[in-house]
Amino acid sequence: MFPKPALPVVASRVRYASRLLKTATMSTSTASKSGFYVTFSDLGSKEECLATITMNNPKANTFDHASLQALDKAVKQVQTKKGVRGLVLTSAVDGFFSGGFNLPIFRQIARQDFLQLWLLGKSVFRRIYSLPVPSVAAIDGHALGLGCVMAMACQKRFMVDSKKLIGLNEVAVGMPVPEWLAVRFRDLTSPRIAEDLLGIGAAMSATEACKAGLVDSVFALKSEMNAAALDFLKTRAAVSSYAQSETLSALRSHFLGYFDQSFERDNERFWAAISHPDTQRSIDRALEKLAAKKGGMSRG
Repeated sequence: MFPKPALPVVASRVRYASRLLKTATMSTSTASKSGFYVTFSDLGSKEECLATITMNNPKANTFDHASLQALDKAVKQVQTKKGVRGLVLTSAVDGFFSGGFNLPIFRQIARQDFLQLWLLGKSVFRRIYSLPVPSVAAIDGHALGLGCVMAMACQKRFMVDSKKLIGLNEVAVGMPVPEWLAVRFRDLTSPRIAEDLLGIGAAMSATEACKAGLVDSVFALKSEMNAAALDFLKTRAAVSSYAQSETLSALRSHFLGYFDQSFERDNERFWAAISHPDTQRSIDRALEKLAAKKGGMSRG
């Protein structure tokens, strides 16, 4: 069983993860190509290939409607490409896999705007999760909120061992975790771990997340992680594509059935949550702290 971190450690990491979500726009990227783009590499023959989706949306791969549309388009490319045997989801932004939703978009958001955003985010998660091929989230940086969600859509999560954190830290910034996402987190970890961590919006180091079951493997170097992800997918591409895809689809059908059945209920429930006065006050406080921090930096 995953040992509970000491309470002061958990509390400090909750605060740290909360600050990260609020200050994600202060990070920088060194990659030259921006956006969400797909590359395909041959897998020993021209008929089969591996796909890589690279997220490079400075400054922290945060999501709004436009960036979610771009990621959705990238995943559709993978869906429609013939011969794809595996997917790597990764980031080209220094220090971040993804900082999650761009928090200001939720401030006093209209119902229709929220539903468009929420439905799109859920659609992207479902597309990745339902891909009938093995998939790996290669994480070298913070993966918080929706960033963690997209990693959880993959079959495996590989992460570089560093001070970067991963987790669903929604509660730490005043937002609830939707039911379907809590179920997915619980399936990856355990009911006890899910209650311990989700209830306070805790984020974990790579090593802690591996012990909890959220992360599958931890690596000292990014190059080692990338090599392991490639090896994982190549090994699984050695078996029958048809047999593998049918089996993976069968394994994922139970969660997808629940996801689809609760779809409309979840939309209304989460709109009620995001528009709740307590949630909006929490968002206001978070944005005020961010503005104060930016003001202090500019004066300094």
